[in-house]
Amino acid sequence: MKIGILGGTFDPPHIGHLCISLEAIKRFKLNKVIWLITNKNPLKRNNLANDISNRIKLCNELIKKNKNIIKVQYTEEKTGSNFLFDNISYIINKSVEHKYYFIMGADSFVKFSQWKRYNEILNKLSIIVINRPEFSIKSLNSIAAKKLEKYKSLDFVSIDKQHRWYFLNTKGMNISSSKIKKTINAN
Repeated sequence: MKIGILGGTFDPPHIGHLCISLEAIKRFKLNKVIWLITNKNPLKRNNLANDISNRIKLCNELIKKNKNIIKVQYTEEKTGSNFLFDNISYIINKSVEHKYYFIMGADSFVKFSQWKRYNEILNKLSIIVINRPEFSIKSLNSIAAKKLEKYKSLDFVSIDKQHRWYFLNTKGMNISSSKIKKTINAN
């Protein structure tokens, strides 16, 4: 099986999460996508996340028409960590026979070099970077992009050959949980 993992706080979950999941399923012929929810983002200060159980509930409501191909998971109570490396390792170690892909937005890839053990993540799985209109150029010129250049694939031919990272050019959506929260707080 080919499984995508979309990680984040999902605070709140939105149509953009669903669209990039479905696009990755289509383009990479994934069997399913796991929405890996974190209690809080380790890189964000003042990260006052809404209740995790409420976010899980909202995610499940958003994916209900696609629940056969998108699953919601929260693994931090088992790993004792909110770092991506630890939580994807937990998932992968449970089913090592599958091929895994981590799905992230171009805005996250800009800061990817600041993530714990980011350079070891490609030893575990491939990365799909989804463009975001205002972050695509920044992400392709980021520290991580430069350090991981030799692993970048411009086509999908080598998808199953080795762990790589791919930049998926889509129409792009200019929506984010942060923007939604700012809009709500402004009103």
